[in-house]
Order: sequence, then structure tokens, then C-alpha cells
Amino acid sequence: MIRVARALWLVVSTSVRVDPWRSVLCLTESTGVLMDVLQPLFLAWLVSGAVDRDLRQMTWAAGAFLGSVAADKALCMIGVNARIRQLERVSHVFGARVAEITARIPTLDHLESPRYLDQAQMLRERSGSLGVALNTLLNTFNDVVRVGGTLALAATADWRMLLVAAAGLPVLLATRWFVAWQATAEAESAQPGRLTFHLLGLGRDAVAGAEVRVFGLGGFLRERLRLAVVAWRQPFVVLARRMTLVETLCNAVFFGVAGAVLLWMVGDVLAGTVRLDSFVLAMLLVNRLQSGSRDLQEAARTAVDMIRTTMRLLWLLDYAKEVERVHTGTLEPGPTLSRGIELDGVTYRYAPRDRPALDQVSLQLPAGSIVALVGENGAGKTTLVKLLAGMYQPTTGRILVDGLDLNRLDVTAWRRRLSGAFQDYLRPEFLAAEAVGIGDLDHLSNRRRLRTAVEDGAADAVIAQLPGGLDTQLGSAWPGGVGLSGGQWQRLALARGMMRDHPLLLVLDEPTAALDATTEHALFERYAAAAKAGRASGTVTVLVTHRFSTVSAADLIVVLDHGRVVEIGSHAELLEADGHYAELYRLQARGYA
Repeated sequence: MIRVARALWLVVSTSVRVDPWRSVLCLTESTGVLMDVLQPLFLAWLVSGAVDRDLRQMTWAAGAFLGSVAADKALCMIGVNARIRQLERVSHVFGARVAEITARIPTLDHLESPRYLDQAQMLRERSGSLGVALNTLLNTFNDVVRVGGTLALAATADWRMLLVAAAGLPVLLATRWFVAWQATAEAESAQPGRLTFHLLGLGRDAVAGAEVRVFGLGGFLRERLRLAVVAWRQPFVVLARRMTLVETLCNAVFFGVAGAVLLWMVGDVLAGTVRLDSFVLAMLLVNRLQSGSRDLQEAARTAVDMIRTTMRLLWLLDYAKEVERVHTGTLEPGPTLSRGIELDGVTYRYAPRDRPALDQVSLQLPAGSIVALVGENGAGKTTLVKLLAGMYQPTTGRILVDGLDLNRLDVTAWRRRLSGAFQDYLRPEFLAAEAVGIGDLDHLSNRRRLRTAVEDGAADAVIAQLPGGLDTQLGSAWPGGVGLSGGQWQRLALARGMMRDHPLLLVLDEPTAALDATTEHALFERYAAAAKAGRASGTVTVLVTHRFSTVSAADLIVVLDHGRVVEIGSHAELLEADGHYAELYRLQARGYA
């Protein structure tokens, strides 16, 4: 109940914060609903006056009826107008808040969590109910006013009308089933829904398009997409069938009871024990009672749907706060590193996997050193890099920067002192200068810095081939744009990583995977020379690669295997030790022989 109250308060407080005055005006619609509820009573009085030939009562009843209709329309017009304007603004605030929360989470591990992704998928699919949360809340309140007023009138017309009202209870009682079935359908459809959008993306993606056509995957993907869509929507088909069956049975019960009660009242009218105006009012209220129970059920369902979606937003808020509680550091990193970076018993586990990606890793990365991380796929190299960059939070253990726990540093300030190039890199279809310059936004327009970064990243040949040089629009999808190969994009990514001067940590995570071994070796020799020249700042350069021939110039080579450090040393020391590194080195060397 506490979470439900939080969800309702979030909707109400957001609306009031957006525009308090308009929030109050929205409630005038509820007053109009009350006017609508009274109209059958005025009609019953009009019929009674006609039977009794009472002109005064007929005139008063007709005036009250017309006045209630006019008041209903005017008040509803004011309320609906206020609601529409408020709805647009509240919807925008909620949409912006979801985007802001997601973007401001400082780590990346949530983007690889199935639980988070399923919650995000359901939040994305039900974002409509979040956007109209205020509208749903107002509709629910109006339905309660309408049904409450109708029940009060029914009780004054004839006590037997309460039996008709009670006949509408099965529909309301079934709401609990409907809500549970709806929640189950949403949960069952989350993963197939993600798969559906993934397959649709493969069909639209130009990079995937080559393999789709070469391997003739069109029919295969269409069939997989068909099965995914069926699995995605089937829970809702089952939900609709079950709800229709229950609603049909409930309606049969209601109209059966209503018919019996009205026949009973007809006999009493003929016997003179029930007034005609009471019978007319009862007749007018039957349909309202039936629609009222249905409206209440629908209001309850939409309200629960809105609350459930809002609670997912609360879950996202709580998750973001949980991450922020971990990253409470406020200290600024120093201008240089004097001791270096140390990993002390660091373990990291990708939930919900049992085996850790890194297991009790303890390492000393000396200031000013070049460190190469090597190992087979899945050894934990990229995970280690992301931990160093603060993208992941260690499950256990600590990362120390000059003896200071990384958690005590402001994570944003720490990342401003990092730089690097990654295997999975951005392909921003901007001007070439911008595609490189975003590596250091403070110097985005600094052409001298741009040219230096292009040279350091060995992207000068790429820029030279572009018709407008650094001012060339990248991406063939844009007017005058130029398409680049994977290797060319990667060289721009390398140049982007060279934009920051003297970072404390320079990460090169498979930065040359799209390049040949000879080019990669030449590039790393250039990086090694630059790193050695800039050791005054204490920069730690971390290189991740599968190609052992490129790491011989590294000061320290760390060999990882299944998340554990199995060897540490220089290239010569590890070859002399004749261990895991030497074995992998010889295997790869034979491949190039």
C-alpha cells in the first residue's frame, strides 16, 4: 500500500507542481458529472408532475433539468479544457523524467541486466498510461462521483434497486482477476517484445543488411519475427478471451436480476403501492447502474495499470538513487598520478550469472606505465576496463587511485580525466571535425588540437580522402554525406580518444580490431612512444588486445584467464616463464608463419 500511495502522490504532486491553478480547474468536470447524475431525478419529477397535472412542479423540474444539462456542459468544458492542457504538460514532464533518470545513471551495468531491461520494456510499452496518468486519475474520480450519486438516487427510488446495484458487483469483483491477468500478460510478453524489436532492428540496420542478404536470412528472420510477435501478443489475446467470457457471464446475471426487479415493481405500480415517478426513476437508473459497474471496473483496471506503470517509474527512481548512493564521492582527482591505480581483491559478477566475470583480481598499475591486458575471449579484459572507468561497480573489492578509493571520487570528474578508444565505438554522423572533437568538448572547435589528435590516432589518411577534409559531412544518409568503412570509422574513434591532453587513464580496448596486424602494431608503437614521452603526468595506459605481437613494448603484461590473473610480467619475463602467455604467443605466432 505504501508503494501505491507513493505512485498516486507522484501523479498528483507532479500535476500540482506543473500548474496548481489548472489542477484545481480540472476538478470542475467532477461537479459537472454530479449535475449529470441528478438529471434522471428531474425527469422523474417531470413525469410525476404531468401525472398529477401539477404545472408548477413540471415547470420547476423542466427548469432544473435544463439547468443541470447546461451546468454539466459548461463545467465539463472548463474541466476538459484544463485537463487537456495539463495532460500535455504532465505527460511531457514524465517523459522527460524517464529519459533524464536513464541518462544520468552513472554506470552501465543496468543496461546488461535482464531484470532492468524487462522493466524498461514494460515501462516503454505502457508509457502511454504513464503519460495520461493524470487523465486516468481524474476519470477514476469522476466515475466514483457518478456511481456514488447513482447509487444514492437508486436507494431513494426503491430499495429493490439496491438488488440491481448488487447484481453489478460480480463485474467489480472480477476486476481483481483482470488486473492479475493483465500483470501476468505484461510480464510474459516483455522478453518476446524485446526480441521483436531486436529482430525489426536487424531488418532495418544497414550493417546487418549485408549478412542478411549474403546468407539469405530474410525468410529465416521473418519466421523468427513471426514467432516473436506471436509470443509477444499471445498473452494479451488470451487475456482478452478470458475477460470477454467473464464479462458476458456478469452481464447475464445483471440483466436477469434487473428484469426480475422491474417486473416486481410493475406489479406494485399497478397495485398502487409504488408511485409512478419512483418507477420511472428506477427505469432510468437501470442502464446507469449497469454502465456504472462497468465504468468502475474499467476505471479500476486503468487506475491499477497507471499505478503499476508509475510504480515502475518509482522502481527506476529507486534504482537510480541506489546507484547514486554507491557513487557518493565528491573529491576531484589530482592533476597527475604519483603512485598509480590499484585493484584490491576486485570481483565483478554480471547478474544473474553464478560465475564471476572477474574473480579476486589484485593488480598494481604503476603511474606512467603501459599495461597490456591479454587473454582469450571471455577472460574479463573489457570488464576490467569498464571497472577502471567507473562504468561498473565492483561486486566486492576496491579500486584505488593514488591510494584513494575510486568511490570517494566524483565519478563525472574522474571520467573527465580519462580518455580512450573502444572496440564498440560511436559512429556519429556529424562533420568529421565534430566526430573527432567530441572526444574533448572543451576543445571541440580547436583546429590545432583536432589536427594533433587526427595525427596521433593515425586518422590523417582518412581525413585526407574526404572531399571537405574535417568539414565533410559523414554518413551517406545525409545530403552530401560520405560513407566510411569500418576501419575508417575506427581510426576516427582512435583520433577521438587522443583529443584529451595528458589523461590520468588512457584506455585502448581492442581499438584496432578492424585494422590489420601490421597497422595495429605500428599504431601501438606510436601510442607507446607518446605514453613514454608523457610519463610526467603519470598517465596509465591500458591496452586490451588479442594480438600478442603488439604488446611487446608494454611495461607490464597482465594475463587473464576465466576472470583470474594467471600471469604478470614483461614480454621477455613471460616468455622465459614458459607459461600460459608463452603458449598463447607461440600459437598466434604460428598462425602468422
